[in-house]
Amino acid sequence: MNRSPFSLTVAAGLASLAGLVAVPVAAADLAVEVSGIRSDAGRVFIAVHTPREGEKFPYSGGMFAGLQHRAREGSVRFVLRDVPAGRYAVNAFHDENDNGSLDSNLLGIPTEGYGFANDPPTSFGPPEFDEAAVTVGDAPVTAAMSMVY
Repeated sequence: MNRSPFSLTVAAGLASLAGLVAVPVAAADLAVEVSGIRSDAGRVFIAVHTPREGEKFPYSGGMFAGLQHRAREGSVRFVLRDVPAGRYAVNAFHDENDNGSLDSNLLGIPTEGYGFANDPPTSFGPPEFDEAAVTVGDAPVTAAMSMVY
């Protein structure tokens, strides 16, 4: 029995909607390279965020993923495996006193190192989501940033 390519495509689409055929979801590794770390003291934390409607980045709570690593003067590299395809903003901070948070002064200005993917300007506050975002597809991608102290 001959079937047209169109009818086979429609049948495959309906079967996948019904859960009968697995459709692979694109995923890839996301590497985060943090450079400019000034000392071996404390830890470096990274946070990977998905976009949130109506909220200003960086978000005060919740993230797609987060990792930490012992600080190492110079640079630290993180790798998140099998990150689903999408757009993610990445930020980091150097918790030199190892208290688990980014310390700031009375004006709210950080007193420890911080950074955002793509090194957007931060003179007037944190960047917008898109300025610190990378797109993950089906091939490995690297987000790079330099610590600001």
